Amino acid sequence: MPLRHVLALLLLIVSPLILIGWFGTATLARQQQQQREQLQQLFAGRLRDLSSNLRPIAQRYETELGDQLRKAERDLNRLAELRRSTPIARSVLLVDRDGRLIYPRKPVIDATSETLWYAALSELARGRPIGEQEEALGLNSDSQSSSSIKGVVPQTRIVQFPKAPSSNDLSNSDTRWQSWFHEDGLQLVLWLPRSDQTATGIVLERGRWMADLVEALPATSADESGRYELRDSTDRTVYRWGDSSETIAPIQPLATIRMEAPWNGWRLIYTPSTDASPGWLADGTVPLLATLLALATTLLLLGAYVMTTIRRQMALAQQRVSFASHVSHELRTPLTNIRLYAELAKRDLDSESTSTSDEPNQRRLLERLDVIEEESQRLSRLVTGVLDMVSGKGKLRPTIEAPDQIIRRVVESFAPAFESLEIKTELELYADQAISIDTDVIELVLVNLLSNVEKYAASGKRVTLTSAQTANLITIDVIDEGPGITKSEAKRIFEPFERLDDSLSAPAGTGLGLAIARNAARRHGGELNWIPSESGSHFRFTLLPVNPTSDRVSSPPTEPS
Repeated sequence: MPLRHVLALLLLIVSPLILIGWFGTATLARQQQQQREQLQQLFAGRLRDLSSNLRPIAQRYETELGDQLRKAERDLNRLAELRRSTPIARSVLLVDRDGRLIYPRKPVIDATSETLWYAALSELARGRPIGEQEEALGLNSDSQSSSSIKGVVPQTRIVQFPKAPSSNDLSNSDTRWQSWFHEDGLQLVLWLPRSDQTATGIVLERGRWMADLVEALPATSADESGRYELRDSTDRTVYRWGDSSETIAPIQPLATIRMEAPWNGWRLIYTPSTDASPGWLADGTVPLLATLLALATTLLLLGAYVMTTIRRQMALAQQRVSFASHVSHELRTPLTNIRLYAELAKRDLDSESTSTSDEPNQRRLLERLDVIEEESQRLSRLVTGVLDMVSGKGKLRPTIEAPDQIIRRVVESFAPAFESLEIKTELELYADQAISIDTDVIELVLVNLLSNVEKYAASGKRVTLTSAQTANLITIDVIDEGPGITKSEAKRIFEPFERLDDSLSAPAGTGLGLAIARNAARRHGGELNWIPSESGSHFRFTLLPVNPTSDRVSSPPTEPS
């Protein structure tokens, strides 16, 4: 198949595959993204439900601690008693309108830890919420009043939040939360601002409220396909539940939400045990690949069929167009001989009148006229063979004759040509029983085989013809000692118009001879085959006798059961 046809076939197959593959891949990508977003929304909703379950903890602190701050007022003794009697209270604060810390008092003993803690509380007091001015900050505001005492109170940051009213107790709506980032992390401070710009507050014990958070979260999860985590603002895991295996470590979290105040900066995270994206077996990849493979196969078969059909039609058209020129070239040899001997006969007739002896000239004239007749018959047989090959039909004309007589007659017609080429002919003939056969068929086959010896095997200088005969089978072998034929060439020598050598120096021919000969042998119920040999070429011609009462060949003998 020509390269341009192969490229056209590949283009026919690849172009739709690329378009369908691109469209299918884009569709799969969109489906995967939609599925992931749906999973994210699902688990984000679960995390928001968990965050909502933690809100009552803050409301309980607001209610209980806010009431205690109201009762204590600005009484230092009551504030001290509140500190001692409330386990969750790490420190109780009283701040004047100028932001100075009134309680607790400055340590008398210069202990480093107490001094640093007092300095941090003093900084916290100056950033306290004051009345309604802090409402604009919002629950999730990142606004912060932060400063630190250089060299004394490191890692201190204050974020203030307005208090959301409680649906159960509206009396505590004047309390305010303040997130204070100090030391090891988030510290929670609950303030009760006063109308005179003073305020009391409680710094909650970090370990206590963290324990309350953990207690409010589930211990296990009905969904064991992933891990839930509570992480602080430094991305450290505070609490974890669900799948505890370590195989999910390299997988990215699927859903993350920020918690409500006062735990601003903390997050709830869900990480699946396996990649949340659908696997290649479930995301449509296999159907897409199967579709592309089926389409490619269909296009390949369709393209191969179309191109094979077109190629066959083009070859057939070319054969039909060049058939006339090929046949005319093949007929040139017998026509040349007829013309030559006709001229010789005319010359002999012209010289007959001046010759003193008429008998030798008449003999030569008769011989040459015989050659003209034989060549005419040869030409007729060749034309008949060509027409039979084209039409696939042919009628046998049987006569009673011995096969060896036909073989000798054909060999004698080639004697002058073989003698000029110094080709010796050896005959080993053992088919001398007269039978009903079509003489023209045998002559046509032998003439084509010996013509090939004359054209292509003259260098061997020898050709051997053998024959054998049984009751129902005649075998004729033609063996030369020429260049021979390879096994790969033997596969195509019987194809019409097939020539092994198309070079300019090659003998003239059309490649029809062996195709015509095999077709003729088969019409006679026989076969013409090439027989492998170490040197030269070996052709075997077999045929069956013709039934004298009809034009059909006799049936071959049956094997005894």
